[in-house]
Amino acid sequence: MIKWWTMSVNEAVQDPLHLHLFRLFSLFAETSPQGTLKPFQGEFLIDELLREAGRPTTSKRVDFPEDLTFRELLNLLQLVFPDRRELEPSTDRVFERFINHVIAKGFVLFRKQRKSKGCLGGRFSKSKQNDWTPGWCQVVPGEVRVWQVANKSESRVRVDENSVVQTCSFETDRFVWTVSSGSECLHFAHFDQLAARAFVRDMRLASDHPTPESLTSFDLKRSSRVRPSEKEVTMKKEFEKERLQLEKQLEEERRNRKDEEIVRGLATRMLEEERQKSEQMQRVLAELQTKLHTEEHEPTFDEYDGEEDDDDEETSAAAAEQEAAEITLPSREDQLRHYAYHLNANVIYLDGDDVVAVAEDDEVNLTLSGLETGV
Repeated sequence: MIKWWTMSVNEAVQDPLHLHLFRLFSLFAETSPQGTLKPFQGEFLIDELLREAGRPTTSKRVDFPEDLTFRELLNLLQLVFPDRRELEPSTDRVFERFINHVIAKGFVLFRKQRKSKGCLGGRFSKSKQNDWTPGWCQVVPGEVRVWQVANKSESRVRVDENSVVQTCSFETDRFVWTVSSGSECLHFAHFDQLAARAFVRDMRLASDHPTPESLTSFDLKRSSRVRPSEKEVTMKKEFEKERLQLEKQLEEERRNRKDEEIVRGLATRMLEEERQKSEQMQRVLAELQTKLHTEEHEPTFDEYDGEEDDDDEETSAAAAEQEAAEITLPSREDQLRHYAYHLNANVIYLDGDDVVAVAEDDEVNLTLSGLETGV
C-alpha cells in the first residue's frame, strides 16, 4: 500500500483525504495575505484532528514555521498521524464541522411535546416515562433535526438566541435534556452522561450562532487565539511558583513584624513599670533621709538615760576603789602587828642605835627601819 504522504500530485488531487485537508487549509488561510497558516492556526487544526481521534493534543511539541504552507502541513501531519486509517475519520469529522457546518450528530432518544403541556415542567407521568423513540439527531446552526429510525420521519426545532436548552435531571436509567423554541419542544435522552453533555453543549452553540456565517466567524476567531507554548507555560509556572514563595516570605515577614511589635510593647511596658518603681523608691529614700536627719538633731530620752547611766557607773567605780583600799589597809596593819609580835619575842640590841631581830629559825632578818619603810 502506497503511503498517503508519498503520493504523486495527480494522485493527491484525486484523493478525498488530500482534498478535505486542502479545503480545511484554505478556510483558515483566507485570513492571511500570503495564503499560509500562522503557527497558532496550524496548531489549532492539528489539535482538532487529534481531539476527534481521541488522542491528547500534543501539537505544542511540534515546531511550526512562521508561514505554514500546505506542503509543510502535510509533513507535520505525517509526523503526528503516520497511519492513514487513523487520520481519515478524524479529517472527515473536522471537515463536516468546519466546511459542512454540522456541529453534532448521533443516535438519541427523543419525544415531542407541546410547551403548553409542561415542556419545562419537569418529569412526565409514569404512563409516558417509557414513551421514548430512538432517532438520529443532527445539530446545525439554527436548527436541531431528528429522524425516527423506524419510518424516517423528521422532526425539527428552530433554535436561536431566544431558545432554551435546559438540562433536566436523571430519570430512571437515562440523562434527559429539553430544547424549546416558541411553541415547539423536544425532549432528548441518552444513556451516556458524557454524550448527553456534549449534545447539550453543541445545541447551545447552534442557538448562539444560528447561521453558517456566524459559526464560521466564531471558528476563525477561535483559531486565531494565540495559545501559549510549552516554554511560556513553563515560565508561567515558574513565575507562579516564585510568586507563591514571595507571598509566603511576605506573610512570614508580616508575622515577624507583628511579633516584634508585641515584644516592643511588652518591653515598653516593663520599662514604664521599672521607672515607676524607681521613682517610688527614690521618694521612699528621700523620706527616710529626711526622717534620719531630723532624729540626729533632736536628742531622745534614751540619750538622757545613757548619760545618767555613765554617772552611776563612775560613782560605783570610785566606791569600789574606796572599799578596796579600806579592805587592803587593815590587812597591812595586821601584817605589821604580826611582825611586831615576833620582834618582841626575839630582839637583840646592837650599838644602841639599830635593833636587829632574829627569828628562831634564822630565816628573817629585818631592821626596824626596814619595817618602818615598808609600812
